[in-house]
Amino acid sequence: MSERTRATLDEFFRRMSTGDRNSATELFAEVVRWDIPGATDLVPWIGPRRNRAEIHEFYDLLDKGLIPDRFDVERVLVDGPHAVAIGRLRSTIRATGKVIDSPFTIQFEVDDDGLITKYLLLEDSWHVANAVHP
Repeated sequence: MSERTRATLDEFFRRMSTGDRNSATELFAEVVRWDIPGATDLVPWIGPRRNRAEIHEFYDLLDKGLIPDRFDVERVLVDGPHAVAIGRLRSTIRATGKVIDSPFTIQFEVDDDGLITKYLLLEDSWHVANAVHP
C-alpha cells in the first residue's frame, strides 16, 4: 500500500508542478474529505470540500485570489495509505498585494484504487487571513 500511496502523491505533485490542476484533480476520489482550516469568512478558497467539482472550484478561487510564487515540498512521509507532505509556500494576494509566506503540512489518505480520499492542508491561517483582509 505504501508504494501505491507514494506513486499517487508523486504523480499529484508532478501534475501540480506543471500547472495541470485539472489533471491533478482527477487523482482525487469522487467523494473526498478535503479541508484547509481558517477564516472562511475572509478567505474564500479555504474550508472543506467534498468532491472533485468542489476541488475544481477551490483552484478557480485560488487563481482569482492569489499569485503563486513558491510551493516547495521538502519531504513526503508515507505509512500505508497515509502520508504527510511537509513544505513551504509563498504567494501574493491579488487584492492587497500582501505576501503570504508559510510552512505547511498536508495530510493525505489514498484508497486501494490509488485515489486521494483525504487532503488536510495546515498553514499559518492567521497570516493568510491578515494578508487577504485590507
